[in-house]
Amino acid sequence: MCMFASSKSPCGRGLRKGTWVEQKALFKVQALLLFALFKGWSAFAGCQGPQRSCRPWLQPRHSCCVQLNAGDGDHPGRVVFLGSPSCVEVVLQRLVESQGHDFEVCAVVSRPPKRVKKAVSKTAVHDLAEKLGVPCVLTPPSAKDPGFLEELESLKPDVCVTAAYGEYLPRRFLQTPRLGTVNLHPSLLPRWRGASPVQRCLVAGDTETGITILYTVPKMDAGPIIVQKKMSLQGSETSPDLLDKLFAWGADLLVDQVIPKLLSGEEKKEDCRMKEMENKMEVTMDTAQVQDEALVEKAPIITKEEGRLWPHNETAMQMRDKVRGYAGWPGTTLPVACSGSTAPLEGVRIKVADAEIVPIDSVSSFISSHAPDEELFFIPEVNGRAAVGLRPACDKVNALLLRSFHIPGKKHEVPAETFKKGYMSFQPAKWITPEEEAAMVTTSSGGTKKKRKRTRGPRQ
Repeated sequence: MCMFASSKSPCGRGLRKGTWVEQKALFKVQALLLFALFKGWSAFAGCQGPQRSCRPWLQPRHSCCVQLNAGDGDHPGRVVFLGSPSCVEVVLQRLVESQGHDFEVCAVVSRPPKRVKKAVSKTAVHDLAEKLGVPCVLTPPSAKDPGFLEELESLKPDVCVTAAYGEYLPRRFLQTPRLGTVNLHPSLLPRWRGASPVQRCLVAGDTETGITILYTVPKMDAGPIIVQKKMSLQGSETSPDLLDKLFAWGADLLVDQVIPKLLSGEEKKEDCRMKEMENKMEVTMDTAQVQDEALVEKAPIITKEEGRLWPHNETAMQMRDKVRGYAGWPGTTLPVACSGSTAPLEGVRIKVADAEIVPIDSVSSFISSHAPDEELFFIPEVNGRAAVGLRPACDKVNALLLRSFHIPGKKHEVPAETFKKGYMSFQPAKWITPEEEAAMVTTSSGGTKKKRKRTRGPRQ
């Protein structure tokens, strides 16, 4: 019987009533079968290549694991690195040095160059990528830029690695790498999520910190944790030095453990004697450790005002931790009333660094018995170096020693001896409260006259 027969065509003569309805039902069944076959083939083909339908972070938590084997045959995994500041150069260096049969760094993404006066300044990672001969360096104005996302998709990366890149990654970006995006975060997540984890850790007086490598998800620093490494803090670390150390640790963990796990789907065997721990295990969003939201601490962007020291209501420990945490930027400043002559004292904010806490009893011999608490004192030598000390109003047990000073208007930092000669010889210097500082600034600004800018008149 003709499949397309109708009651009016010769082929349709003699058909009983209702045949056309049955044929329509047959068409629907055939269409559904063809659609099912097509969907089955699409799913099979999608799992063989970088199709978005097989992304692990789009799968529900209860779904079965997806096999994450890298590529086929002898093709190395394709890795894209995203980073900007100098503290993460070690990560890119380690990736490039370790690339070979297992993986290759096919591209580097960094923040766009900035124009400084007449010169163009590239990020530290951008410069290093060019020196190392990375084949593709991208500097999009934003990670949401459509042109950048299309170029990233054309690279067909297996894994993206981010470390202090400085841009929010949209969902389309996260759907591009076949095995996902991993991030190196310098804290023990979920503590200190955000842009300033190391600084917040030191200012809070934490006794331990570490490096975390985790999956990147749309919510900031909230992805499942792949691996963590802890370290104890001694109380003398500063944020620039600690950042360098943590990212160096992270680079080793990334190359030695995380990337091999991602690309091979096999957990690294650390001890051959532990036979029960040598089972093969896939690294997926499901096997990574979910963060406990109840333990989350935020690490928001630092403001310049946070670097101010206030001896009238802060302890020596709090001020020392501020000096450690805000070293570099924004730095820490101390409000001081001082004068380099017999003229009246003037309020000024002095940038200080290199702080140390000592018991007040150990330096009492350098403090005048009649000196008020806010008066600064000089110590010729403590632990081999001179220092200027201050006594906090709310801490009668400890003193804070400062060894480096940057006077406003001066180009370079000066040691304690130079500060003492210039600002403590004629009159004692003292720390001041916010109210005293505001009054001194108002008085000094009211008694000065602005210089009038001279302008040439038109030529006669």
